[in-house]
Amino acid sequence: MNRIATGFLLFLSILCISVSVYMLAGMYQEDAKSDQTFEEIRKVFDQEKPEDTKDSENANEVYINPGLLELHEQNPDCVGWIHIEGTKIDYPVMYHPEEKNYYLRRNFHKEYDISGTPYIAEICDLEDFDNLILYGHHMNSGAMFAHLDKYKSESFYQEHKTFTYSTLHGEETYEVMACFAVPVYTGNDFAYYVFTKAETHFEYETFVETCRKKSYYDTGVTADYGDQLITLSTCEYSHKNGRMVVVGRLLREDD
Repeated sequence: MNRIATGFLLFLSILCISVSVYMLAGMYQEDAKSDQTFEEIRKVFDQEKPEDTKDSENANEVYINPGLLELHEQNPDCVGWIHIEGTKIDYPVMYHPEEKNYYLRRNFHKEYDISGTPYIAEICDLEDFDNLILYGHHMNSGAMFAHLDKYKSESFYQEHKTFTYSTLHGEETYEVMACFAVPVYTGNDFAYYVFTKAETHFEYETFVETCRKKSYYDTGVTADYGDQLITLSTCEYSHKNGRMVVVGRLLREDD
């Protein structure tokens, strides 16, 4: 190989390395900016409870997080907060039914952000639903909904059986009912992503039973017609166009 060819290959190698470093640096900066934005939002949500709510004697009193109310005032699309103890899943939940996947690549402030913000599917009706569908990215950094993938392990499930969903009407606790991964948009897949409101008992029961059959393990949790469900969904990479899905059932008063 002559000097010109060798020099050209060396130049290409240096160029490829430089581009790779530049792209990695850009991704790191974007991740850092996204993390900072969410940290600022968490500080608002996690503000200390007012004194008059700390020692309430009324066990039935509904507590609405003042931080969530403040975030809702800043952006009315912010309608909830999802949190799974012991994971990185601790985020505001957005709802913008006027446009599909509006927060897929937008942050809380509606600015472009590759991480996006967890959001409720636009086909859901917040006032009348059997199942709320929440989407979040599976980031390589472990951010957003990446930790849903850990539910493939039953031991992880045993330590994370519930999650909380705070709303403008109060805080709710959900029991994990099923955890599974499936391919989507195949034309013959389990279309969990369209089930929001059952027309009949049978439709509801069929959805619940299918979720439980596809689950990696039996959680022992089921749901009856009328129980509210939340479905958390993110990308999953063992299937072509796969999704990791965790379905929770609203905790009953007698549980």
